[in-house]
Amino acid sequence: MSIDYANALSRHTEAVLSDERAFADMWLRQVAPLSSRVAQAVQGGLLADRLAWVFVAGYQSALRHTFAQLPAGSMAAFAVSEDRKGEPPLPGVTATVLNKETKVSGYKTWVACCATLSHLIIKSDRGDKANYYCLERSSQGLTLTPKYGAFLAEMSQGVAQLNQVAVATPLDATQVSHFGTRETLYIYMAFCAWAGKFSESAETCEALIHRLARLIEQPPKDEAGLVELKSVDQAVQKLRESIPTTAAANYEQDQRLIAMYSSGIQKRDLL
Repeated sequence: MSIDYANALSRHTEAVLSDERAFADMWLRQVAPLSSRVAQAVQGGLLADRLAWVFVAGYQSALRHTFAQLPAGSMAAFAVSEDRKGEPPLPGVTATVLNKETKVSGYKTWVACCATLSHLIIKSDRGDKANYYCLERSSQGLTLTPKYGAFLAEMSQGVAQLNQVAVATPLDATQVSHFGTRETLYIYMAFCAWAGKFSESAETCEALIHRLARLIEQPPKDEAGLVELKSVDQAVQKLRESIPTTAAANYEQDQRLIAMYSSGIQKRDLL
């Protein structure tokens, strides 16, 4: 691993980052330039003063691991979710080609960091026709509408409307199948880095960070890997339960960010 967690923890100075722009600005200055995704997740977790930013820190590392073409100095989001509840539902995103130019139109209904992102990765179409594109926030025809909820309340979670947005060559999607697993693991990693500020044993947090780094590099593909994944999850949940509810704003409610992944991991079987 390319970061000395104990040293980073000892040098850390806590700052109050009560809104998304404040965290995004600090992340772009202090985290984005780091050379490894693990270092980014750990440093981002240390900088976080609440679980909304723990999520953002882990999420940004997972995005960069999945889509290597994503600009390094960017706050980004990956929009996949589409409307299933509307009467009628909003149309999903599809691509059309005219005069050799590809354009995408439709809606994505969950966009993290909607208020501050500079780049948006979207999935168009489904099945064999599916492709992934990286859009700049300023792209003509792209409208982002931020909204906020009770869970991770400080982070904007908006809607993207695409109206004939021109796109370039599709992104390399060879790592997309691992995004869900790596997103969880990077969020766990950022959480462990954050939790070291409150845990009685920073060594426990550092050991978990190293174990998570190995799982991120090689997602479980055999029984031994699956056993390790489940063991790490149990250790992360034990760490979560040890953190006082006064550790951060909304911690009692937002700790669901860490708890909600556990059931799926513990039920997981090899494909």
